[in-house]
Amino acid sequence: MTITTPMKIVLALIVIILIALGFWIMDWQKKYSDLRQLESNLAQKQETLKKNEELVKALPEEMKRKEDLEKSLRSIIQEQFTPETEQEFVPAYISGIEGLVIDEQKRTGDKDFVLLSIIPGAMVSATVFKEGKKEGEAAKPAETKTQVPAALGGYPTRSFQMSMTGRYATLIDFLHQLGALRLKRLVTINRISLSPKSNPGVGLPPVLSINIPVTAYLRAGGR
Repeated sequence: MTITTPMKIVLALIVIILIALGFWIMDWQKKYSDLRQLESNLAQKQETLKKNEELVKALPEEMKRKEDLEKSLRSIIQEQFTPETEQEFVPAYISGIEGLVIDEQKRTGDKDFVLLSIIPGAMVSATVFKEGKKEGEAAKPAETKTQVPAALGGYPTRSFQMSMTGRYATLIDFLHQLGALRLKRLVTINRISLSPKSNPGVGLPPVLSINIPVTAYLRAGGR
């Protein structure tokens, strides 16, 4: 069978179309999909860049706000907290906690809210947190330090392991009192461990065994 020139042209066109289709399926389609994905990623990055630029513009105002809050905190510490020496730290803290527990018993009527023990830890000297400090940088030998906000940089801390019993609602109110600076010192709660101690009966809240490791700040400036 003789293939005429028009048929050769048609066959050539078919071959070209098949090659182009194969190129589209095997190569161009993947590249087109990758291009769309890259365009989507670019749009997301541009949106993130826009948000970051807005944050950078707001940074000076936020830094000023941070400085104002630190000044307010220092003012509260200096005006409302009576300075104490390191020797007075532990007795003053224990006395304050005991008084606060007794006050909770009277206010809430929870006679099972009892302070069982307080175990003080070592005094820890505070170092102000600085941006750019190398991660994992160790303190010098014979030094025990912790990083704290700039406003608290001059206030050493001491940990206290407290063991108590009481009901959950009383504990929550007790923690609120600590947060309201009833001890006249800054106290941070590191962890709270609760477990049932006894069950008084159906419909009544159980008495809990409570373990609270806290960090208390020294009221610096004492003589």
